[in-house]
Amino acid sequence: MTDSITKLGRAEAPAKHDKSCRPEPKWAAKIEGQFIPSPGRKVKALVLKEQANIPPANVLVRDLDGEGDTPLQDEHVVDLTEGNVFYAVPACEAPTGTGCHKGPKLAFFLDDRPEETLRADQTGKTIRDLFSFTPEVLLFRDYESPHDQPIGLDEAVNFADGPVFYTRRKLKLLTIFVNEKPFTEDDGVTHEMTGSEIAKLVFDDSQNYDVYKLPGDEEIKADQKVHIHDCEKFKVIRKTVTGGYELARIERELDILRQSGARVTFVPEVPGVVYHHIPARKDYPHLQATDVLVTVPGGYPGQALDGAFLPKGSPLLGRVAGQPQANSVTALGQSWQLISYHPHSGGGAPAWNKDKHGFHTYVDELLTWVHRANQ
Repeated sequence: MTDSITKLGRAEAPAKHDKSCRPEPKWAAKIEGQFIPSPGRKVKALVLKEQANIPPANVLVRDLDGEGDTPLQDEHVVDLTEGNVFYAVPACEAPTGTGCHKGPKLAFFLDDRPEETLRADQTGKTIRDLFSFTPEVLLFRDYESPHDQPIGLDEAVNFADGPVFYTRRKLKLLTIFVNEKPFTEDDGVTHEMTGSEIAKLVFDDSQNYDVYKLPGDEEIKADQKVHIHDCEKFKVIRKTVTGGYELARIERELDILRQSGARVTFVPEVPGVVYHHIPARKDYPHLQATDVLVTVPGGYPGQALDGAFLPKGSPLLGRVAGQPQANSVTALGQSWQLISYHPHSGGGAPAWNKDKHGFHTYVDELLTWVHRANQ
């Protein structure tokens, strides 16, 4: 990870250390709103006063959540785990240290910027949230010598283990554009790629596509390696077009159904999919199950699945939702009649989402459609 990140405000990446020999964490105090580094977890009040330029006659006071703020004598050894937020007042104005309080105020520091909280047990996410950083920012606890173990979003971050942190940001990733869509190293882009690897960024079956480098339409063969530069553009073109739909996607969706035991048949000459033995409700008098044909729209999956065909002469004609139409097709040796059934267009199903819906979900609508057939 250290190859792809750079530390804000620091010249070098930290070296790796074994957890068993991890150095001590850095400590700091917030005094009169200032970030004051501390030589350790335990420090004399006088040292903190001097580092914060507090006049000798003033008293350092630990800031608590309530009325019991505690004055500290110069020789008092302060344990910062018991609260590291302080202020100073003239000795004659020092609080008595009595009264009710809920707990000490705690200051976490990120890139030398303090934020107060009463909560000692944090996580990588809540610390980022406290300082208004996005989850993508890399977070590290600051140690007396470099240490490069990033803190995950769900990782426990306890105040007692050290309140000083710093951030790193990811370097700009190598980005290319394929068919006008951006892809980065997170998607599999590398500094050297084959035509097949470029095609696979947009299509699963990368062997059935031609790849061209823009703007000159320079063809890149499937096994040809090319050096990739940032912001280069490519286009990937399907070798064959069958009705404008994505055959590979349909096959994937039918495999999902087959894995659950469903019987489905793709009929390329229609083109369409036959769902076999869609069951009627128990004791339905007209039939126990029926086959249903659904045709593939020319722009599938961008164009929604719609309608359904029943075998010609089916007893469900006139009983299922939707009116029988004159349209008919022949598939698997029989004729099929179209029913104007539109589940994704006001028929009760959610609006068509090409990234969610498909032949594997349309079966849900067909099961409902047949089950709700009238007597």
